[in-house]
Amino acid sequence: MANFQHAKTTKQKMKANKELFYYYINLGNYESAVSVADDLLTFKLSKKQKYNIYYNLAKAYLALSKTEKASEAGQEAQYLYPKKKETKLLLGNIYKNNGLNELAIVKFKECLDVDKYNIEALINLANIYNTQGFYKTSLEYFEKARKKSLENKKDLSSNDYINMAISAKETGKTEQAQYILENIDGKNKKTALLLADIYKSKLHFDKAIEEILPFVDEEQPDVEIYCNLAHLYLLSGKFKEAQNLLLDFKSKNNDVEAIDLLLIESYNNLYHNKAKELKYLNRILEYTKSEYIKNIIKKVIEFEKK
Repeated sequence: MANFQHAKTTKQKMKANKELFYYYINLGNYESAVSVADDLLTFKLSKKQKYNIYYNLAKAYLALSKTEKASEAGQEAQYLYPKKKETKLLLGNIYKNNGLNELAIVKFKECLDVDKYNIEALINLANIYNTQGFYKTSLEYFEKARKKSLENKKDLSSNDYINMAISAKETGKTEQAQYILENIDGKNKKTALLLADIYKSKLHFDKAIEEILPFVDEEQPDVEIYCNLAHLYLLSGKFKEAQNLLLDFKSKNNDVEAIDLLLIESYNNLYHNKAKELKYLNRILEYTKSEYIKNIIKKVIEFEKK
């Protein structure tokens, strides 16, 4: 790195500033890089030098979550070289991170105008359309991205595959969604719940239960996991298992409406005589703080007493 302290001529100062700027960029010290850039941009720079500074400055602002500044720097870079796909990708990511999905779509599509098989642009478009609920379009972009990735001996990320499976499932391509989820690397709660839901739709309740069971954490119970598993137990006629699971959750967290509703259902299926059913319904009525749950139970009790 040039000795910034001893730089004397304008040319030396510019060189010292430039080397210091890229030193901070490569180090990931973006705050310092931004402060150096202000001085650096006052020098007489070539078009290419300005572009590289604005481009890296936009990346620095993006890393610092200063999206407005990142957008301004990105637009300056794009003004200098309007057809560069890297700038279009960067601006697309800046807009996406700021929730400006329509502007992001424009930039990612502009990138594809320059490089129609750009994997990053394809994946970004697929994920944006997935979040917007345009699942058919999303799936089309995912399939293009996956095909090109495999040609390059690479692969999509697990999260991309999850969203691809969601898009496939929502467009009625259940078998494709199932295949994706069954072959994904590093299964997690989200993949388990999605795959379990597909098995449930096919009435394969035992397979759905097997998929969710590894994610039951008795020390830190997850309401979504417990609710889905309890519901599967109920659907498969395992009422006692459902009740035990729900009571285990309630021993650690006593005020979750979804758990209470499923618990009522388990009591309804377990106890066929009205006296016992009413006893458990009244018991829930005593501890629930939810007015919504209270109203449901009161209506059930009123109906059972008729």
